[in-house]
Amino acid sequence: MSDVKIENLKVAYGDNVIFDDFSVDFAEHKISVVLGGSGVGKSTLLNAVAGLLPYGGEIDAGGAEVSYIFQNDRLIPSITVYKNLDLILRGICKDKAERRRRIENMLAALEISELAGKLPRNLSGGQAQRVAMARAYLYPSGVLLLDEPFKALDTALKTRLIKQLIALHERENRTVIFVTHAIDECLLVADEYFVLAENPVRVSLSGEIKADKAARRLDDKELCEVRDVLLKNIASL
Repeated sequence: MSDVKIENLKVAYGDNVIFDDFSVDFAEHKISVVLGGSGVGKSTLLNAVAGLLPYGGEIDAGGAEVSYIFQNDRLIPSITVYKNLDLILRGICKDKAERRRRIENMLAALEISELAGKLPRNLSGGQAQRVAMARAYLYPSGVLLLDEPFKALDTALKTRLIKQLIALHERENRTVIFVTHAIDECLLVADEYFVLAENPVRVSLSGEIKADKAARRLDDKELCEVRDVLLKNIASL
């Protein structure tokens, strides 16, 4: 496990400079939420951490492996849910019985055991995203990246998946960077938060939320106060 230190990050697409000498630290074992408007550079930041695009500067995750939950589930459509998950583990665990145990435990934790034999095309959006969560948590990474994983889901399902994410985090205790544009998602999951502003990207606001994540309610006094601070900052950008 490790914190993630970003120093003097530079990312540009041609003449369009997204990051220029950008530095930030994401705390070890915490859920760090990155907020900002569409197009500000949130996904670009995650892609740089994941090594999916060229960048200047330094990104140090202490040698930890990185797993990624994208907006789209990115499951292999031609094989079952179980085989999608088994594929992730084959290079890590040679014992077939042990792989099965891990997969079954993870499916049970996310309440989707009945989906093991289904093809991805037969899943709902919420089911597919839970499988994507299972895949990311099965991979033994120290750092987990989430790029607006609940963006297309209805409020009730989003709330349930957030609770499952919190439960998994309490069990696995990884360093998580969670990108979203939704303030309520931030309030429910964040240990710390960062608001990005652009041209080029900078941190316009950062802070902590110390309330127990498993017991948070959006009408809690602390969360209401943080919401007000976030709204004022975002409105000023």
